[in-house]
Amino acid sequence: MSKSLCIIPARGGSKRIPRKNILPLNGRPLISYSIRAALDSGIFDEVIVSTEDAEISAIAQQEGALVDPRPAELAGDTVTKVQVVKEFLERGDHRTKYNFVTALLPTCPFRTAEHVKAAYEIMKQHPELPFLIGVTAYDFPIQLALTPADDVRMEMTFEDGYKTTRSQDIGVRFHPNGAMYMATVDAFLRQGTFFNKEMLTYRMSAIRSFDIDYPYQFAMAEILAKNIHEYE
Repeated sequence: MSKSLCIIPARGGSKRIPRKNILPLNGRPLISYSIRAALDSGIFDEVIVSTEDAEISAIAQQEGALVDPRPAELAGDTVTKVQVVKEFLERGDHRTKYNFVTALLPTCPFRTAEHVKAAYEIMKQHPELPFLIGVTAYDFPIQLALTPADDVRMEMTFEDGYKTTRSQDIGVRFHPNGAMYMATVDAFLRQGTFFNKEMLTYRMSAIRSFDIDYPYQFAMAEILAKNIHEYE
């Protein structure tokens, strides 16, 4: 029988923020936020943390998730979530055991179970598109992006971008926020990615899309975690 799978990739190494995935955020290990969002959503048959790290494994099991011991060759700095998910699905009978796969990154702690459920409902309502990603709006119009020409000069990246600099008159554009990646297993393995030319999206606020990659962002997240509803 086919199942719905959630994979949370969480390696032990992190150069910018050492041991980032298990550092306490408002008294809880960072990874626990994503595990709880997955489990509490109630949409997954299995929630699996992929890691090579014993301490992460112990925390994942305490939170109620399963653990998949990640192969050592997939624990390096340059390994992507797609590589981790693909290797897992192509191992053994996994590609036939599951029909739906979601990847949740532990660096997005403010995505909730309600967000995951709502995104899944969009997937169910639109079976013609087998890919969905979480997105948020750019803070500043990308139409005004500049491309360096040399050390002191820059050029407008987009044609006619310079004709208006009033941000209110420029259309909103969105970018992936790292909160969630969803796909049917067949489509993911066929495409080799969670992205497609056309895909479903789940729009989230900038606050709920907050992603932790640098130490200053972890400090900001600590403030948000204590009073997040005041900033929404």
